[in-house]
Amino acid sequence: MYRKLLFFALGYLLGLDAVVHAQPPSSAPSSSTRAASKIYPLDAVVDNSGTAWIVDRNKPGVWTYQNNELKLEVQGSNKFRQPLNAVRCLAISPTGEIALGDPATREVYRKDADGKWTGTLDATVGIPVDLAFLGDGSLLIADLERRVLWKQTAIGSKPEIFAKVNPRGVFVDHADRIWVISQDEQQLLRISKDGQIEPILSKRVFEFPHQVVVNSKDQIWVSDGYKKGIWSWKLGEEPKLIISGDPLQNPVGLFLVDDQPAIVDPHAQAVFKWTESGLVKWFAFENN
Repeated sequence: MYRKLLFFALGYLLGLDAVVHAQPPSSAPSSSTRAASKIYPLDAVVDNSGTAWIVDRNKPGVWTYQNNELKLEVQGSNKFRQPLNAVRCLAISPTGEIALGDPATREVYRKDADGKWTGTLDATVGIPVDLAFLGDGSLLIADLERRVLWKQTAIGSKPEIFAKVNPRGVFVDHADRIWVISQDEQQLLRISKDGQIEPILSKRVFEFPHQVVVNSKDQIWVSDGYKKGIWSWKLGEEPKLIISGDPLQNPVGLFLVDDQPAIVDPHAQAVFKWTESGLVKWFAFENN
């Protein structure tokens, strides 16, 4: 039992990408450590009104950003293994429904008829690290602990294993194609609706990939935390590191805004957008 608990705790910490380093016994701060933050944004989406929804692991909760204003829209529990205590990822359905993935409770939360955020999986999965909706409303769940991609066809239905691909990120593009960031040697995969797996990259390219997005022109972007950067290319080309370092510190979440990538960086505590003139800061959080 103790080994099981230890394994869960280790996987939980790895999945959150929020490791706290011990400070050395010195009055001088170390350049290799970071102070614990009250704000740790990890993932985001934009709804049909143009409002950005951002999950915050450390608050914990969900922010919205609209008209140059940040608002805490959802407050998660501060008690471990209580609803939304470690909200990690989110996705928006074709009809505009928001789903929230929470590793602390092994759940995906959606609003019920009364507007209450309610678990919909009965804690079936391990660590939900990323979510994506298919065009028919089915929800895909990347499970960091069980190393599988789950598929839930309807709210409350039992999710089924869709593909054993050791996923960290999942994305559904404009043509309803499924893209997966895998922790295996073949780091980027594309999966058909009947579960056929097509490797897009046959060897390791990225150092620590988190998420992938693909726009309507089939341009691919991948966030790489260890590289502090973003890779981009089209099929048939070689991936190129188009930005690395300042202003990015640890890019994690990727989502599309006006068919261009936006980037959630928990260490920079900011969200960036890619524009014709390059990367610009869209908005930032206050660490309070």
